[in-house]
Amino acid sequence: MSIQKQLWTFISHELNLNSKTISLKENEHHYAFHVLRIAEADAVEVTNCKGIKAKGVVEKSSKKEVVIKIVEIIVEEISKPKVALILAYPKPATLEEVVSSASELGVNEIHIFKADKSATKAPIKLEKLKIVSDEAVRISKSSYSAELFAYENLTSVVEKLELKKNKENLILFCDESHVYEGKITNSILSKLNENFQNNMHNIYIIIGPEASFSDSERSILTNKVQAIPVSLGNNILRVPNAVLSALGVVLNYKNDLKTI
Repeated sequence: MSIQKQLWTFISHELNLNSKTISLKENEHHYAFHVLRIAEADAVEVTNCKGIKAKGVVEKSSKKEVVIKIVEIIVEEISKPKVALILAYPKPATLEEVVSSASELGVNEIHIFKADKSATKAPIKLEKLKIVSDEAVRISKSSYSAELFAYENLTSVVEKLELKKNKENLILFCDESHVYEGKITNSILSKLNENFQNNMHNIYIIIGPEASFSDSERSILTNKVQAIPVSLGNNILRVPNAVLSALGVVLNYKNDLKTI
């Protein structure tokens, strides 16, 4: 019995609806030629990480260039509701891990803000994070990487997004400000079931720093935004685990809506 050859995926932001050929750039060329040793006539995929995918065949493979002939263009629309993560800035290494995981899961946007109790105040390097998000698309075989945004504080996020609970937005913030005992009555799933409406455009998940939100930030979320506090359970989670836990519930809920 023959073994099906791996169909490798490459990233090209130049891919568009009219593309006939794609020449892989720099890191992608190195990955294709030196790492994977792609050969002429190999079948491959290309994505621009913005909803366009293409099936193609390697037309040329050399130390100077790898050229892919486009055979078929595939366009994938973003399904509603969009899911966005609003994240207090953790340590840079943790942030890269979170961006990779969230992008691989299929989150549409990641808004990073410097919280009052953030572990670091260093600049947020969006260009580097964009590469991390694109790589997650390669792994997950999806068509979209997450859009990334950076803010100096929570107030800037609220003002930029005009963030407020309404019929189009469901805003959940993971609030572990007290110890939960016994049955969890404000789980993400229960609040999704109580508050989701079919015409909603966005679901926002807000996760604070491991040192928790400040009183002023919690006041903004509760009073100004009217975000719904939710719990991730009795255990206090590190940021990467909190993100995976929250997004896992929300994205599975969204996927289940497609089957109803």
